[in-house]
Amino acid sequence: MLGAGLFTNGLWDMLSVVVPLYAVAVGLNAAQIGLIVSARSVLPAMLSIHGGILMDELGTRRILLWVAAASAVLPLLFPVSGWFTVLLVLQLLLGLASGLGMAASQTWSMQTSGGMTSLLARYSIATRIGTFIGPVIVGAAWDLFGAWVAFACVAVCGAGTIAATAYCDPVGADPRNAKPSAAVLVPRWAPHRQALLLALIPGVAFVLAASFLRNAPGAIQSSLYVVYLNGIGVSGTLIGLLVAVAELSGVLGSLVAAPMERRLGRNRLVIACIAVSVAAIASTPLIGSFLAMLFLACAVRGIAQGMSQPLVYSILSVEVPDNRHGASVGLRNAVVRLASIITPAVMGMLAEAWGIEASFYVVGAAFLAGTALLAVAARRIA
Repeated sequence: MLGAGLFTNGLWDMLSVVVPLYAVAVGLNAAQIGLIVSARSVLPAMLSIHGGILMDELGTRRILLWVAAASAVLPLLFPVSGWFTVLLVLQLLLGLASGLGMAASQTWSMQTSGGMTSLLARYSIATRIGTFIGPVIVGAAWDLFGAWVAFACVAVCGAGTIAATAYCDPVGADPRNAKPSAAVLVPRWAPHRQALLLALIPGVAFVLAASFLRNAPGAIQSSLYVVYLNGIGVSGTLIGLLVAVAELSGVLGSLVAAPMERRLGRNRLVIACIAVSVAAIASTPLIGSFLAMLFLACAVRGIAQGMSQPLVYSILSVEVPDNRHGASVGLRNAVVRLASIITPAVMGMLAEAWGIEASFYVVGAAFLAGTALLAVAARRIA
């Protein structure tokens, strides 16, 4: 479980650094970069629920092995082409594989933790180690060796997921009683309806809304954050270090999640973490000239994100039956990927119209307003 969390999340953040850098290198504009970054979340948004259903029916390990194989092959196709359309298609396919890989590792953690925040924090720490090391490696590979080696590093991370998963005991459904077939792989309405009805549970509804807002800093980081820093002269290695600092700081946030939960309560702490992390990244243009401030903002944002992650999974683990964990993770990830589609695309359009700095302020203000509304709604539900 821990190895799968390390590699799947590390791969996702490696792509967050190298794909925007490659898009800039081949001459794409801000709007095109925003669309390419958004593209990797389109298929996960559409098929995350179905992927979660398959994990419940066929076993999490089996699904994880399938998507890990695709994640090990597809990155090697990026340096072959610099055309916008081809990159868009590759992002769609790799986005589905890497997104379902993360969902599978998340489901695995819920199936083995029993909803305990302390155990889920260990999984969160493993993911943060992966997302700390990954951006540093891929940023340095880009600066020193270029696109081919950088994307090869991403492929190696996909192979690491296979190695971490291949010899582990199956989790979820028993594969001996669930034979894969074409009929099973086709999405069906009945299980989708059951998954969507989970949103009627107040705790699940809170997690869905919080996940949409919580994803904003990550969506900004993987799109115009990289473009903006590259535009003001920050190297790929430093960009990778900034992203890595945010992820490493998340380890500290995960370590203190359980004691902070006891003091403030889950919902209140999640909302506070969202507000802090959104404000930290939205202020990037204000502090862009001061490298120390950029690192400080990344550390603050990472602590907030790391603290909220095990809390979100803990709520789902408690609120949802054991045999529906995959579906609940798929439902949550569909909302997260929807946010990953909307945020970069809107930011790219705002940057084209008003400038890249203004896009940070407008999007940040919008997500802070949404966080305030969630806080009001959470109090009324309580």
